[in-house]
Amino acid sequence: MKPLPPLALFAFSVACGGGGPHLSNLRCRDASQCTDAEDPLKLLLAVDFQDDSKTLSAGALELRVGGDTQRAIALADAFAAQGIAKDAARGTLAIDDDLVLDQLRNGQEVTVGFIATNGRREQSNEADMKFVVRLGPGQ
Repeated sequence: MKPLPPLALFAFSVACGGGGPHLSNLRCRDASQCTDAEDPLKLLLAVDFQDDSKTLSAGALELRVGGDTQRAIALADAFAAQGIAKDAARGTLAIDDDLVLDQLRNGQEVTVGFIATNGRREQSNEADMKFVVRLGPGQ
């Protein structure tokens, strides 16, 4: 039996999982309005997840702005509140993200992202998206 070349071994390990959780398709839950009507700094977001270890509900989700973590939430609470099975390998999380910004400027571009850690302490990629701040009426 011939040994596999290094590239083939890498491809095999990726195909078999072991890479931890993965987040994708970060988006506004409502395509017509991404912010809460009463709180324009509250983003109403959804993100798809995949975690072959089925332990994501035992982990946490970091809410990030500009590449910095603002806070983390326990995913057990989010899974329970949204009726997602605690051993789900994939699904969609609905997240309300309150932005905390030190300084706001009209027209400022803000990058919002999530990073998940599962119950095995494996970290996901960062799913992110950009927003432009619009201040004042009719902006």
